Amino acid sequence: MNGKITQFARRSYRLIFLAALIAAFLFATVGCSMRDPKPDAKAKDGILDIRDRSFEEDGMLPLDGEWRFKWEGDGASEPIEGWMQVPGMWGQKPLKDGTELPSQGRGIYSLTILHSPTDKLLAIRLPNLSTAYNLYVNGQLQFSRGVVGDDREGTTPYQLPAIAYFSGQSGKTELTLEVANYHHRNGGIRTELILGTMSQIQSLRFKLQSQELILFGALAIIGIYHLGLFALRRRESTNLFLALLCFGVACRMASIGEGMFAQWIPSLTWTFALRIEYAAFALSTLFGFTYYQKMYPDEISAKWLRLSAGVGILLAALCVALPPLTFSRYVAAYQIYVILMSLVSLIGLGRALFHRREGAKLAMVGAVGLVLTVMNDIFFYNGWMKSLDLVSWGLLLLILMNSFAISLKFSLTYSRAEQMKTELTEWNHHLEERIAKRTEELQKSYLALEESKIGLERMEQSRRQLISNISHDLRTPITLLQGYLEALRDGIIAEPQQREKTIRLMLTKVEGLNGMIQDLFELSMLESRKTRMNFEPASITEWQERLRTEYEPELTEKRIGFGCFGPDDDDRHASVLIDEHRMDRVFANLIYNAVRHTPQGGSITLHFAVDPVVGQAIIDVVDTGTGILESELPFIFDRFYNNHKSRHSTSGGSGLGLSIAREIVEMHGGKLTARNGESGGSVFTIRLPLYTEEEARMRSS
Repeated sequence: MNGKITQFARRSYRLIFLAALIAAFLFATVGCSMRDPKPDAKAKDGILDIRDRSFEEDGMLPLDGEWRFKWEGDGASEPIEGWMQVPGMWGQKPLKDGTELPSQGRGIYSLTILHSPTDKLLAIRLPNLSTAYNLYVNGQLQFSRGVVGDDREGTTPYQLPAIAYFSGQSGKTELTLEVANYHHRNGGIRTELILGTMSQIQSLRFKLQSQELILFGALAIIGIYHLGLFALRRRESTNLFLALLCFGVACRMASIGEGMFAQWIPSLTWTFALRIEYAAFALSTLFGFTYYQKMYPDEISAKWLRLSAGVGILLAALCVALPPLTFSRYVAAYQIYVILMSLVSLIGLGRALFHRREGAKLAMVGAVGLVLTVMNDIFFYNGWMKSLDLVSWGLLLLILMNSFAISLKFSLTYSRAEQMKTELTEWNHHLEERIAKRTEELQKSYLALEESKIGLERMEQSRRQLISNISHDLRTPITLLQGYLEALRDGIIAEPQQREKTIRLMLTKVEGLNGMIQDLFELSMLESRKTRMNFEPASITEWQERLRTEYEPELTEKRIGFGCFGPDDDDRHASVLIDEHRMDRVFANLIYNAVRHTPQGGSITLHFAVDPVVGQAIIDVVDTGTGILESELPFIFDRFYNNHKSRHSTSGGSGLGLSIAREIVEMHGGKLTARNGESGGSVFTIRLPLYTEEEARMRSS
């Protein structure tokens, strides 16, 4: 059994790593989908010539390259003119002639765009610029963020992405971007400006905002979920710190990028948003490191946790106590803190892998992904490379791996519980023999049994009802088999014909047990929605005729009338999307269930109808049998419902047929119900959504 558990764990790890690779591919695809397919046009000496370019065919274009640049500093020094590489922070990249500039001051970017005249409106998406700007198009003020001044007192910082629209009829557009920065460590243009048609830029903004909103919502929901787990089980403090990590990264993400906080709260100042960004950066690192330390306390020392807590709280406090220009200059301290805690975490996880701790592989995958995205963001925000803000995606990967680890832990726990159940069954078989031999040995075995039972009950709380149902329906056939075997062993059944008859009865019982186990497995797969469905369009009329051909001869032979009617002429072309094999199983369960309760001379009828108002196909399976007690109707679809008057296992079935039928119908988007007929018998009704022409077009495309 231990070998099976290990093999199951290995298969689970392979599937999880495959899912991680697919997720990484999707994340990369999301970033690449926003790039233009023809990014070869670059500005040179302040001129961008794209007259040979079509926005409809070639897509959007980043306004990268050499812009004309005029440095005016704080207004007291002489202006400096030259060319500046965009994107680029003017405190980090010198002018084309090598002149180095300070990070605080005011600069004016200029670019001449030569393009084909067009009647469509053109648009430019401006990212977050440090830290206030005015955009002029052909000499006219088009857009502003904050207030641009000559000094700190005259400048009001504000960051939020924007879109500027302008006409492209002239074929030549002059851009002038006046940027002032006196409040942040870096000034200028960190990321690229994007030029395209109005619809292209609006679509880009929608994609970026939707992407951040979905990610923010996912982080918030996962954080609330783990916070709820911590509230239910306070001993699992890892859930608390994972929730705080989600909230911290969500707050940082909402303060940068598309500026969700600024859009939701118009009164939110740039200073307060920057404090949130830096504080969340430090505290998220603290919460993430604490999470791993609590997960693997033997591999990550508590001394590191105390150091991490002290530094993290100090850095967060600096964001509150110091002005933005001061604490943003010490961003290196924040980054060193993040890198150090990441290295300690990776070393600890490496030790956990070496010691084969449960879930260490998945934790390592998530941690490596998060660390790589953190390093990407450090390079990106320092202006050392062009990239995207990816730390939120890294955290999502970490959480995904953590969820896989929890699922794997539950699966392994269930496998161990099955192993203990097998051992417990063996102990029960030997218990009676030990009673006859030694009372003292019985007492010891009883104590061991009680301890194992307590441990088993704790591990099987979520499976208790299922095991109870299985044991209830397996007990009778197993007892009968045991009685037959003992009779054969003791020679009570000695005649050859009687022995052959007994063996046939035993085989029948074994076949029934196999059928019950197969039905239970199929029902479990259906309930967990892991069964693959092969949906194909099916004409209701053809379906009706096929069922008539299949069941009419057999029921006629059993002297039971069989009818198959409908739908109306107006609805004869209606169709449904079904898995034909699975739906055959549904009708087999319903019809043979009706046969068992319909006497000779009775009838079973299928009525097909279409309700175009609600867009459903309605199929009634009507019999003239004994009917169902009203008190039993709410329970007949429950697995192993075994009332002595019910239409289930006492009638020869496994007690799972109606449960399986209901799950199959629900996987088709339908509903299965039961009622008694007005003139006796029972009526089982299947409602399925109609297959529309729109779905047919989508399926064919």
